[in-house]
Amino acid sequence: QVVLVSGHLDSWDVGQGAMDDGGGAFISWEALSLIKDLGLRPRRTLRLVLWTGEEQGGVGAKQYYQLHKENISNFDIVMESDEGTFKPSGLGFAGSAEARDIVKEIMTLLQPVNVTDVYDTADGTDIAYWMRDGVPG
Repeated sequence: QVVLVSGHLDSWDVGQGAMDDGGGAFISWEALSLIKDLGLRPRRTLRLVLWTGEEQGGVGAKQYYQLHKENISNFDIVMESDEGTFKPSGLGFAGSAEARDIVKEIMTLLQPVNVTDVYDTADGTDIAYWMRDGVPG
């Protein structure tokens, strides 16, 4: 089973875009690095994807989806960090009520940094294909 953690790299602007796009890639990278540093052994495969082509119509995400959609039942959740590395306020989520309950329980672990909100919608150019086909995102 796979948990996909991702962000996109394709900043092409020296202003806001550098924080928006590249920041999510480094957040995702650091999340997996932290899990390793803490000596945790996940029950699922954690897969880091650093997308390209998001600003050009999501061509990297589409290609990845086309290459891996035959194994879609192996994907438990797809996550994308986007919109910058600013103060987090919570997590946008799309999935079943049962999956939402699990996410809400997990988010209670972030109480010390006051980031416990789970918003009713999730979107992301890079994970949209997966969510459209029923994978929680």
